[in-house]
Amino acid sequence: MKILIVENPRPLTFAHYNDVANAPLSASLNSGYALAIARQAGWDAAHLDFTSSTETPKRLATTILAEDADLVLFHWVYSWGHERIVREVLDLLRESDAPLGAFGLFPTLSCNRLLQYAPTLDFILMGEFEATLAELLATFRPGDLQPLPGLALPDAPFIPRALIDDLSLLPVPDDVGANCNYASMNIAASRGCHGDCSFCFIKPYYGCSRRRVRTPASLERELTQRIGRRQVDSLYFIDPTFIAPGERERERIIALSRIARAAGLPFGFETRVDTVEEGLLKTLTKNGATSVFLGIESGCDAVLRRINKRITKQQVSDAVRIAQRCGLQLNIGFIMFEPDSTLDELEENYTFLEELELLDEPDMTVNLLYHNQIVLYGSPAWKRFEAEDRLLVDEHLPFEARYRFRDERVGLVCAAMGRLAYEYFRGSDRLQGSASQGRVNNSLKEAFSSYTLAAERGQTEQIAELEVFFAQQLKNIE
Repeated sequence: MKILIVENPRPLTFAHYNDVANAPLSASLNSGYALAIARQAGWDAAHLDFTSSTETPKRLATTILAEDADLVLFHWVYSWGHERIVREVLDLLRESDAPLGAFGLFPTLSCNRLLQYAPTLDFILMGEFEATLAELLATFRPGDLQPLPGLALPDAPFIPRALIDDLSLLPVPDDVGANCNYASMNIAASRGCHGDCSFCFIKPYYGCSRRRVRTPASLERELTQRIGRRQVDSLYFIDPTFIAPGERERERIIALSRIARAAGLPFGFETRVDTVEEGLLKTLTKNGATSVFLGIESGCDAVLRRINKRITKQQVSDAVRIAQRCGLQLNIGFIMFEPDSTLDELEENYTFLEELELLDEPDMTVNLLYHNQIVLYGSPAWKRFEAEDRLLVDEHLPFEARYRFRDERVGLVCAAMGRLAYEYFRGSDRLQGSASQGRVNNSLKEAFSSYTLAAERGQTEQIAELEVFFAQQLKNIE
């Protein structure tokens, strides 16, 4: 028997030019785990990566059919408005009798709607999929898909599957697709997050706020095997929160860092600000940590409460300062334009970022000054804005939506900064190589302040004029 894992086409678009927040980093290992599970079950396994493909649906379907697989499974990450392409590919695949399935974050959150949108899908693996896939392959009979826990079928009641308690039982994932082109290797030391942020998709995906960890020994075994396959210069722990509270967890994290140091691999990680402790970060830095991603989201206590972040502005400030003192490269998750934001809160955010010296270089500045909350079908935010009659759905984007800001002036500033950010990204090769980095950075900051001031004064028509001015200013910088 043969299974084919397919990465769906998802060409870059204006609205998703910097789309890192649309899917968790754990998605980068999903296909690798699926391939390893298949081989463990005694199946032949193949992988096709159409992530950046611009081929026609017919050519894509022809390539898939040529693999002559007994089962085709799409790792369907958000398509950024190209869902129709995948649907057409699925329709063309009906030339084969192979069952067609999907798995990952998007199919899990959008399961029922996706089965209606793409009726040629025979099944969806919901949430954590490895145990479900293993059972499906072990019991598979051509033309006879039976209900299983974790397997969503169009005309059968869904039975949830318990999460995997011991993550060390997972096979070592394959390194496939775009991941193999990077000198840095993604690896997971845990799954889930103990947080419950209103905008996050981790809890809905796993069905709980439970966090499960791997033993250092199991991670070391995986690391040894994977670095033997290809050249690796560094590691990135893709855990939603690499660190959790408690002395036992502290010891485990230090043990993991020692494994990375013994392999000669510097590493980066992500964590919540309420897990940052200076002594621990100093130890991690000594053992090779070079970067940390902190999801601080806002510099306003009111906003942090609204999004249920369970942290305070002071904790954010303390965590950032600790990371800076430890010499770690800081990457920041920030929602400048939360849907209920006021203009005063935008200014408070800006002042907060300036005080923390986070607006000193263009790449960081542009990322911090333009992000708004992303609303995807199946998320709590979608349900909330739909109930409040604030959801703005585009028929060409059936699984994501915009929303009406509580203050329309905030929405105008958000749209203006989004368009300016696009101009920056479009010219990033030139601007990043510019000797005038300071001018670029100042232009981005001046634009934000000017848009906000015009909105405060009720001069909304002036925002459009300012957009033209600052876009041209960026283009003129050499």
